[in-house]
Amino acid sequence: MSFANLFRSAIVVAACAASAGLLIHPTNAHAAASVLRVGLQADISSFDPTRLNLGTAVTNGLLFNTLIYLDEKGTPHAELAKSWTFSPDGKTLTLNLVDNATFADGRKMTSKDVAFSLDYAGTPAVGANILPFTKLVEKVETPDDRTVVLHVNGSQRALYDLLDLLYVLDSEHPKDIHTKGTGTGPYKLASYEPGQSATFVRNENYWGEKPAIPRIEVKVLPDAQSAIAQLRAGAIDFLPSISRQDSQQLAGSTFKTGIASAEAYAFDVGINVAKPPFDNPEVRKAISLSLDRQRIATEIGGDGSIVKCLPWTVRDTAESAGLQDSCKYDPTAAKALIDKAGANGATAEILSSGQSAPELGTLAQIMQSSFAQIGLNAKITDLSGTAFVAQFRKSQFQLTSHSYGRAGRSPAALLLSAVVFWSNGNVMGVKSTSYADDVKTVVSSPVANADTAAAWKRIDEFMLSDNWVLPLATQPLRWASSPKLDGLQFTLDGSPVFDKAILN
Repeated sequence: MSFANLFRSAIVVAACAASAGLLIHPTNAHAAASVLRVGLQADISSFDPTRLNLGTAVTNGLLFNTLIYLDEKGTPHAELAKSWTFSPDGKTLTLNLVDNATFADGRKMTSKDVAFSLDYAGTPAVGANILPFTKLVEKVETPDDRTVVLHVNGSQRALYDLLDLLYVLDSEHPKDIHTKGTGTGPYKLASYEPGQSATFVRNENYWGEKPAIPRIEVKVLPDAQSAIAQLRAGAIDFLPSISRQDSQQLAGSTFKTGIASAEAYAFDVGINVAKPPFDNPEVRKAISLSLDRQRIATEIGGDGSIVKCLPWTVRDTAESAGLQDSCKYDPTAAKALIDKAGANGATAEILSSGQSAPELGTLAQIMQSSFAQIGLNAKITDLSGTAFVAQFRKSQFQLTSHSYGRAGRSPAALLLSAVVFWSNGNVMGVKSTSYADDVKTVVSSPVANADTAAAWKRIDEFMLSDNWVLPLATQPLRWASSPKLDGLQFTLDGSPVFDKAILN
């Protein structure tokens, strides 16, 4: 999973279909304006949909389709796979593909393209962000052009996450994946100027319902304030990523704002269990008790932010095992634990990347203030995103002000994709055979049963007792648009979908 994703304060990851009032379907496609102008705060460095970065968050839905899509509740719906069936033991998944899907060049999509896409996404050299999910598939069979048989070894919910993230690629032109983005989607690439813009035109041979807007121009606008100014001036129609402050400033105006995803990202504190005094579980517990999660949700996450104690979504009550409200804010008890551990006055270095995401810098400051109240001398080391990642991956830190992505995905998928929860190779230094066994149980079991329920409870209890990573609150993904834009939708991860969009 690319760490670039984790620093973006507003894009990609769990949709709130809400987007209140924006699911208005156009009644007359000819009434739509001919060009939708989108402002993007990152360059489109590649059209490879497996990268799942800031640029592809917008382009993926234009150029490609997935096999199924998940709504805001995680319920699967047909896309390139018109139907699917699990075997009784859950170890075989048969997908029946739509009959009329073609790539932008007119070639008919077949099961071999699906098999190629799975193999490509599972290649480490590609750097695919869904690589951990592909490991759930042991073997792919293509008995005919319209049938794909997957032999699987994992949770059905995690497999749905894979199918929702697996954009189908053109197997006959693998060298063009990065540069041309030839997919089965509703648009095709018309022009591209690196660092500046990309233009997409409606795919008139699209196999599904054709979008109303014939042309979408994506303009690279790295500076957030410049992007807002262009929206106000009418030069841009839609911004898929804005800050909480910009959203508040636009509130009450004629511009539309909303939350694309309430649970795509979550703020957390990472604690290196190999670094004294944080090798002491009581000190880590004190850190948890010292943090006011509600304050963090209110002051950093803003409206729509959800307080987190465990990493699972609000809908995953079974996995939370009744422990979702176990975290307490008690600085007095925290100070007593610090004193008991003999850690009063100890240095606590907080590794942060406020340069890449201001919210992480604010979180580090709240941590510093909170730690001072319990007797720790906190020091903030603020780095660029690249420098942060380099130190983080080498476990060169005591504490981190951090955020993890895909927080709206299924719990099993989160254990697979978020490095802070990995049972093997955990950068926080966590080593637990029982935790690893329980993770294997919940990830590899096709459906929930008594064994998985017991394993989830043990996982929760271990997270709450060991405190190597402390989920705090979600970071809602916010968007803004011209008052003329209707029909906008979002994926489970908060990426915009323009299929039903119209500019009145």
